[in-house]
Amino acid sequence: MVRRLWPLLVLLTALRGASAQPAKQTIAIPMRDGATLAADLYMPPDHSEEAFPDGIPVILVCTPYNKDQAGPIEYWRQTFLGNGYAFCVEDMRGFYASADAGQGQPRHNDGYDTIEWLAAQKWCNGKVGMLGYSHLGAAQYEAAVTDPPSLACAIPAQAPGNYYTDSLYPPVFRKADYETLLRGPFTQRTPQLINRRIRSYGTSQISSFNVPMTHSAGWFDFYKEGAVEIFRACQEHGGPEAQGNQKLIIGPWGHGVLQEQDPGKPLVLPGGVTFPASAKPDWPKEVWLPWFDHWLKGVENGVMEQPPVRYYLMGAAGEPRAPGNTWVSALDFPPDTSEVAFFAHEDGSLRHRPSDDEETSVSYRYDPRDPVPTVGRVHAQMPVTGPHDQRPVEDRADVLLFTTEPLETPLTIVGQVRVVLYGASDRTDTDFTAKLTDVYPDGRSMIFLDGIVKGRYRDGFLQDALLAPAEVYEFEIDLGYIAIAIAPGHRLRLALSSSNFDRFDINPNTGEAYGDHAVTRALIAERLRGETPGGEPQYAEALVANNTVFMDRARPTRVILPVLP
Repeated sequence: MVRRLWPLLVLLTALRGASAQPAKQTIAIPMRDGATLAADLYMPPDHSEEAFPDGIPVILVCTPYNKDQAGPIEYWRQTFLGNGYAFCVEDMRGFYASADAGQGQPRHNDGYDTIEWLAAQKWCNGKVGMLGYSHLGAAQYEAAVTDPPSLACAIPAQAPGNYYTDSLYPPVFRKADYETLLRGPFTQRTPQLINRRIRSYGTSQISSFNVPMTHSAGWFDFYKEGAVEIFRACQEHGGPEAQGNQKLIIGPWGHGVLQEQDPGKPLVLPGGVTFPASAKPDWPKEVWLPWFDHWLKGVENGVMEQPPVRYYLMGAAGEPRAPGNTWVSALDFPPDTSEVAFFAHEDGSLRHRPSDDEETSVSYRYDPRDPVPTVGRVHAQMPVTGPHDQRPVEDRADVLLFTTEPLETPLTIVGQVRVVLYGASDRTDTDFTAKLTDVYPDGRSMIFLDGIVKGRYRDGFLQDALLAPAEVYEFEIDLGYIAIAIAPGHRLRLALSSSNFDRFDINPNTGEAYGDHAVTRALIAERLRGETPGGEPQYAEALVANNTVFMDRARPTRVILPVLP
């Protein structure tokens, strides 16, 4: 009875303005190298050895952001304590109460040691599950790849499978984005994250994953590609317990926990887009408890009989009769689609047919000291969390716009979007960027995808080849995954340029190897109120590039869409 009344008691306490805190034990969990990590352990209110002679499972959260911090962890704790789980939150090695363990020390086995220590406690049934988003999600991948026997399942959210390929390096080169996200210069915390790689290029460790996992991501989160790829890799090539036991959830949110807040109310994203309340899953009832109950308690609740993929097909905001704005279940992602190309034309149109002209191009001047600003950044410590109207930067001379006529029928795009761009530059290295927006009848140009290609890495980041000035090259820009239905009366817009700062770092156009640049420092300090690194920058020179995009019969610049019938 107490167990059933617990959620109600929590609610009534909150309404009275009080805070009923469960009993907490602060413990020191031993690691194999002799260090100890600080953790807070909570037991459910109705727990006793007599009531649970076989023990209870525990939910583990590993965080670098302070285990004592309120916020989503408190919500998670209340959810699981009220449903028969122990709850443990641990400060990662080198952070907060675990600072004495040494931040620079190797931590590869910390997840394994923590999980096995918890599982060995007499109150535990020997099964541990993990939960958390962003760095807390990456900690789950880091633990899972070591294959701890007692890690029965996990729910990593908005997390990279590999900080190196999913977050930082070309072709999606995001040094500036990472600097601001980490609240400091590239040379301090960033290498710690880069070096803690799960998947490295050419040496996959996917077969080491042997854990059922529910991966979740948001369409406006910068880790969605990593979530899709690690889901597919583990589902098809993971260890015996991983293959066929993966789930994927992708919804219309950015990086953070807005989708967990205010259940039953619309999902309001920064930038002015509001999705219906149905866009928010009931995380405890629909995701967390069914998953953990099955894998940690052995409950046959049908969770594994449901399709492995659930994604939200976005539609026009504020248009109730528009297509989309619904959840879709699938066996895999991306689903089977047909490739549909829209071709850029010199007059600014975007059409199904390429140009018949023998030679057509448009040129612009790219100055790395005045890059196209990323529209949607809140400040230096907050990543983009939703779609924003791009009109404030669309009238710049260094932004080329190509727009369709108003659509007569819905255009349903589900999968990976690519731009094939034929371009040239008068410099030995430069960038080309692309954005896709949904242009509403009132003129709003709401972004839903963007991407970049660095000239010298046009054939992949392991092949460094400078450009020959004035030579025309074929570039491919990967815009990533999406699921969106563009409504009739709306238009599709492709915006091309050579910068999108600070979403992507600037290219100084010098052909020098990548490094800490004075222009990047100045722009972060000026535009984002970011911290300025100490010492002298590695590079200071920046050159203006005259770049050209071709769109003729032999060189048809186009966007290639995966379209559902």
